[in-house]
Amino acid sequence: MQISDFWRMITDLESRSPEHALMLLNAPTGTGKSYTIAQALCQYAADHENFRAFFVTDQKKNFNEHTFKAAWNKHARSSCGTFNQRVAILRSLEDTVNKIIGDWDNQQMPAKYRSSESVRKVFKNLKMHLGLFQAYKHQAADSQTSWEALRKAEFEFRQAITVQLADSVELTVPLDDEGQKKACDYVAKQVNSETKWLNETYPTIDLYRRQIIILTTAKFTRSYTPFFQEHAKSFQFAPIIHNALIVMDEFDSTKQQVLDKAIDDALKIQADLIMLFEALHQGFKKMDEDVLPSQLRDCFTARKQFNVLKEEGKQLRSKFALRHLYKTEAVSLDSGFVIHTPQRQLISAGKPWHAYLDHHLKQVVLGQQARDDLHFQRMLPRVYTFLRRTTRFFRDRARDYQGLKNSEQSNFDDAMTIDDACHSIYNALGLSGEQIKVLLSLGHDYSSAQGIKSNYHAHSTHRFQQQGLSLFQMMNDYQHEFRTDIDASFFKVTPERYLLNLLNKANILGLSATATLPTVLDNYDLTYLREMLGPRMINGIEFLSAETQEELDFEGRYAKGNIQVNAEMANIGTSFASIFENRLKQNGLVIESTIIRQLDAALEKKANAVKNNEQEGGSGKDYFKQRYIALFDSFVVFLTDPMLTSFLGLQSLLPGKEQGGMDQEYLSVTFDRLKELLTQQFTEAADTKLKVISPRNGENVQSDLAEALAIPSHEDKRVYILSAYQTVGVGQNLQHVMNEFEREHAVNIAPKGANSYDLRHESVDLAGIYLGDVTHILTNTRQFRMDASGLRAIIEREYLFDTYEINVTTLNTFFTNLERGRWQAYPKNARSLYVSYSRTIIQALGRMNRAFNKMPCVRILASANVLGSITGNGIDLEETSFEYRRLLDYADEKAPTFEKTRSEAFKQNATLYTHRDLLFLKSHLQTNEQDAEYYRDLRLFVAKHPTASEEERIGNAVFKRRNDESGFQYLPAEKHETKYEVKPDTRDSGCFDFSKIGMEISAEASGLTIMCRYPGLKTHFEDLEIPTEWLPNELILNPVQYRNLYRGQIGEVAGQFIFEKEWRQKLQDFDDLANNELFDFQCQGEVAIDFKNWQGQPNKDTEKERQHVAQKLRHLQVNTGREWRVIIANVVAINKGKPTITIDGKILEISGLIDEQGKLVLTPEQKIQIGRFLHARPNDNSDD
Repeated sequence: MQISDFWRMITDLESRSPEHALMLLNAPTGTGKSYTIAQALCQYAADHENFRAFFVTDQKKNFNEHTFKAAWNKHARSSCGTFNQRVAILRSLEDTVNKIIGDWDNQQMPAKYRSSESVRKVFKNLKMHLGLFQAYKHQAADSQTSWEALRKAEFEFRQAITVQLADSVELTVPLDDEGQKKACDYVAKQVNSETKWLNETYPTIDLYRRQIIILTTAKFTRSYTPFFQEHAKSFQFAPIIHNALIVMDEFDSTKQQVLDKAIDDALKIQADLIMLFEALHQGFKKMDEDVLPSQLRDCFTARKQFNVLKEEGKQLRSKFALRHLYKTEAVSLDSGFVIHTPQRQLISAGKPWHAYLDHHLKQVVLGQQARDDLHFQRMLPRVYTFLRRTTRFFRDRARDYQGLKNSEQSNFDDAMTIDDACHSIYNALGLSGEQIKVLLSLGHDYSSAQGIKSNYHAHSTHRFQQQGLSLFQMMNDYQHEFRTDIDASFFKVTPERYLLNLLNKANILGLSATATLPTVLDNYDLTYLREMLGPRMINGIEFLSAETQEELDFEGRYAKGNIQVNAEMANIGTSFASIFENRLKQNGLVIESTIIRQLDAALEKKANAVKNNEQEGGSGKDYFKQRYIALFDSFVVFLTDPMLTSFLGLQSLLPGKEQGGMDQEYLSVTFDRLKELLTQQFTEAADTKLKVISPRNGENVQSDLAEALAIPSHEDKRVYILSAYQTVGVGQNLQHVMNEFEREHAVNIAPKGANSYDLRHESVDLAGIYLGDVTHILTNTRQFRMDASGLRAIIEREYLFDTYEINVTTLNTFFTNLERGRWQAYPKNARSLYVSYSRTIIQALGRMNRAFNKMPCVRILASANVLGSITGNGIDLEETSFEYRRLLDYADEKAPTFEKTRSEAFKQNATLYTHRDLLFLKSHLQTNEQDAEYYRDLRLFVAKHPTASEEERIGNAVFKRRNDESGFQYLPAEKHETKYEVKPDTRDSGCFDFSKIGMEISAEASGLTIMCRYPGLKTHFEDLEIPTEWLPNELILNPVQYRNLYRGQIGEVAGQFIFEKEWRQKLQDFDDLANNELFDFQCQGEVAIDFKNWQGQPNKDTEKERQHVAQKLRHLQVNTGREWRVIIANVVAINKGKPTITIDGKILEISGLIDEQGKLVLTPEQKIQIGRFLHARPNDNSDD
């Protein structure tokens, strides 16, 4: 690649500020992108003094410090400063302390530090604590304690050398702001042993002066500690990243590290939910009581939302008895947990949690008893929603406060972050440290003055991205005997939301060979990011020069060099006989049957030790025998082909010495036995070696690899390197210096213009590779625990659900099996599973493209599972290696029909979310004016748009009112259909089967056609802009919109029109919010009227419906303080039943107003009966 390619990318990104963008570049391995980006960053920084870049990489070995140093020295002028003055290598705490100790021992530390008694004392303490940390860091119970002790020891060491630094600038400690500035200037401008060491070891002394900052993903997602301060600052919220360029090396791999941290935070940061709610309630009271600083109080109480939240908090406190202590009936300390997902709640104990207020005990009893007056599991999401709204409001106020404080601040490291501002406000309200951490974990939105524009802010169907997970664990303790902690924590900031938050402040350039692969398991959800960013998500390929494009054309370069790439399937048998039959028969070599039996017996013995393990994807014993045989087949291929000078074998599980699965010792013995057998026919087999690369061997992987790769040139032998995908399948350079044989046979395919001094001219790539099965693509766990594995399993399925790769049924089955501790197979036809599998293979094949020299024939052996699992679906194959394309061609890919699966899942999932949205809205119709208004407007919109265009759906004012779709989940109308059928949802769960029939969604089935036959009603619909027929369009109602919104709205309009015409009574709405949607209308302040549209619906449970009406009638009577009667009238008659008065004369049931011809079905006598009911006094129950 060319420096000019990255220069163009950087220039484009810089020109977009302050509207920052995400640019992704797919570049195959071996194209020199890491070297070239280092050159480009240094050159750009040297020419633009205000430019700052973060180079973020997954592993320390990819820091490329020597490359960056050489690039800086090449491109930077002397006036730009030295490498260590302008480029920072930010290390972890452990690595920093290791460097300090190494420099001390090697006398690289300034002499004045080493001779200082105070420094020597803290150094000794620091060294001791490093030893303790390294001894305990892998023990979960002690790692945090030992890390904290090491952090304090390192701070004490910094304080000691600060004394020496102050002496150098003729100041005394403690240094004030001016003193710190003077010390920083000294380190930045003077060149001596002290400043050199400080710049190398502690670039955080003046990080804001650094133009290029190199660090790991783990470090970047956490924090850095300014030299003069004790506590760390989060990079995410620190001013230093503002308007910077963040280069993410191996972009897709960063997803897992960000996710790991988010899961870890969710499990560690928790506080008692009831106490947290009460603390916020008391905080609101403090605002009212005028006991807080006016600067703080005024910015809250002046906002209308403050009073809305305050009142909502009061209602929740009363409704769920949150001012009382909750206590479980269980005696055990760990009483179980509840995980709230966007679709349902998961319960560890298997039975729902219930709660009721015991007035005698003055305590809320929490357990699994039948009594549930307080609706405990409904309380959890309600309180969580309140917390989300509250934190959003507080965050906005904190942003105002942050801006005010920073306008007065000059010291870069002392600038207030949004976290600082939120913390200050919560602290003033009286919240504890843990409570504050929990509220901060709810995350920061994307909005800011320079944030993502609203027209790119998708009203997303990605509910998991929006809502995350809520975790509630019930914990008893003898020290709080009268209450049970309901420890709440939240997984709210997904890796994608983390990226979006960064993009508020900085540009991101993501580099990887697989940066744009469409898998949500091993990459970010690119569809979601594209929805959110719009044109601010850019393909870096557009900026590559023609010269670079030609360099990336490996297929063309292979063709010019006449390089053959042969793909083949490894043996699929379970016996050595199948290997010898396939590989040796053509050469006339026959292995004696007694030897084959011996080999098979050893294999059988090894396989018998393997327990059945469904999670490995097979039936245990036979599966492992097949894996062994496929691997041994690759041994035979390697041993019998003298052109395979270096060969890589990859498995999913690392071979181990004491492992029940693939056994390292057995593999080595078998390799040697095969070599002995084959040498008699293939003399070249003798000069071979097997090298197993495994971290389990206790050796350094890098040194082991270097030793293995030196074998061809140092020992003149061919080498088979056996390892795991996780160990050497990513990011390793596996080329080696050519020996004489390779120089004679290898072909140089260097691109035109390649530097003749490039070391890749002296190296040759792997000649062959064996690709074993890839396992553990998806987390499977039998144990339902609130731990990292359990959360990861849930999160992965939520991602698949968010992207319509699994449907409601599959997700619910997974949740049910998880709760019951059952093992379950991977979901079928989920594209991310296949793409993630393919990603592993693509990256593994990338190990074969690191040099300019190739052996004439590159051989790729793949197991049958590999060939059956790789895919090209959704992948831009032109951006993958030629080896992967050849393998895909050989596999003759027969991928599942992802599109059909996703289409069905989209319909099911969208319909489910509408069902859940309406349940939420209906629960607030009598308490929240905004929700009530939104529900009314939504019903009217749906009635006016039974079919719609996408522009009509997202362009209307109702849709734009919220941050999610909330009832607007229309379905794509295939071929602009105006009707379709589904299998009805008989349990009212929102789950419809779109592959079956039974319920028609159409104008005819809704009763609209019949209603329009009633005189004047068609014109009335048209006057209200409600279509009297469904016209073809892009979108159509989903079953829940149709059943719960559309039918009811047109039935209400029709019923009102018919009733007012036939009985000449004006019907009025209910004005009081408390009575909203109890019934449709009222007449004369004493009769409520509800119109039904039961046309075409299954038979209703009449008695159940009657009791529901009676319950609503009682609510109305309580709310108004007077007696009411109610008329329940079905618009289109299902039968010709007579009007019936029930429930002590309070309910009049009318089975139908009009027939299928649109004519009134009621007799004159029946009309009079209804009129009497309308005008009767409350105690007049007669029906004659």
